[in-house]
Amino acid sequence: MKQALNLKQKQLPRLSMQTWLPLLQCSLSDLDKHLQVISSENPCLEVSSGFEVSESSSDRSHRAYMEYQNHVSNASSDEIEWLSVSAQSLYEKLDEQIAAPLFPTPISQKIARQIIYYISDEGYFEGSIKEIAEQCDTDMQQVEKVRQRFAYLEPSGVGAKDYKESFLFQLNDVEMDDELSILVSAMITRFESMEKFVNHPRLGDAKEVISHLKNPPALEYMESEPPVLPDLYVAFEGGEFIIKMNNAFYPDLKVTQIDKYDNFAKQKFKEARELVKLLDLRKATLYNVTLVLLEKQYAFFMGGELQPLKLQDVADELGFNESTISRAISDKYLETERGVFAFKEFFSNAIGNVSTAEIKHFLERLVKSEDHDKPFSDKILHEKIEARFGISMVRRSIAKYRQELEIPPFKERRFLYKLAES
Repeated sequence: MKQALNLKQKQLPRLSMQTWLPLLQCSLSDLDKHLQVISSENPCLEVSSGFEVSESSSDRSHRAYMEYQNHVSNASSDEIEWLSVSAQSLYEKLDEQIAAPLFPTPISQKIARQIIYYISDEGYFEGSIKEIAEQCDTDMQQVEKVRQRFAYLEPSGVGAKDYKESFLFQLNDVEMDDELSILVSAMITRFESMEKFVNHPRLGDAKEVISHLKNPPALEYMESEPPVLPDLYVAFEGGEFIIKMNNAFYPDLKVTQIDKYDNFAKQKFKEARELVKLLDLRKATLYNVTLVLLEKQYAFFMGGELQPLKLQDVADELGFNESTISRAISDKYLETERGVFAFKEFFSNAIGNVSTAEIKHFLERLVKSEDHDKPFSDKILHEKIEARFGISMVRRSIAKYRQELEIPPFKERRFLYKLAES
């Protein structure tokens, strides 16, 4: 193993770092696109991929609305007819509603369409009222007035700034008497202190209403996230761990000489051959990183907890810089018998000799087993964790870990428990 690593390391300085580092850092889902760009500038290189990778979520932004508008404005009559019968996107649905009586004037329609531009895939408004006012040559009050009218659009709750406002928008479609309407609105507005409503006689009715509200509001229009592509697989076979590269999603590179013998042709042929070596080196680097992880995190692969591990530990083992290892594991995934994990998840800081990953896991177990009538406060969780691992840590770390695990504070948990049991 050491000999193979040293051989690869000696080859590295002779290769183009400008090409190597982006290739190493590129995710598997984006690798094909990255190589296609390179091949478009190199007549000696041909890239063929047997699989098409779904568009990444980062490519699906709210600018899709502007693309839709351009499509409609440039479409033929046949294309427009097709658009009208095909499945609507969120932006198409919103665009068709920008009309009287909610938006009766040209300026209100202009503002509304500008607001749509800043609505995320989830249906939330993520823009600046001030910027839209400047773009539409109007004042902020007018823009906000138009945005509030989105409370009456479909999907219900769209255009809100956060989940609370979205819930309030959605209440416009719910038939309730005044007492229940006031209660539900108050519970949404004061979500952080909802335990105050536990003894309200109409809590059950309010719970029923809230349970039917959508979060996020545009859930039905959201595209499903593309599946995570693991770069490697680790399996326990025949009493030992086997590492397999996910070659099915690696593009095939074909290098051919062109019918020219000038310096340009020679250089491009050299670059194409170099790229093939770089792609093999990328695979070898990820394979070797996985080998080290198997050694350092053996307990985890056998069903135990992650141990403290730093990037520098792996860099020292492989003879690379820490920055190289950081690029190597960026947006890379490893499939194991315990599931698919990002490479970065195998690196954990430590308090004493205990990894933060193990502390978080224990914190989760504590919360899952707590008495619903008396949930553990951060103070109690702090004491139990220190006693369990024999370590000393500051209490604010508990709040930090709890937030990272999306665990609410104990007062909020107590209310949610009672809400679920009522």
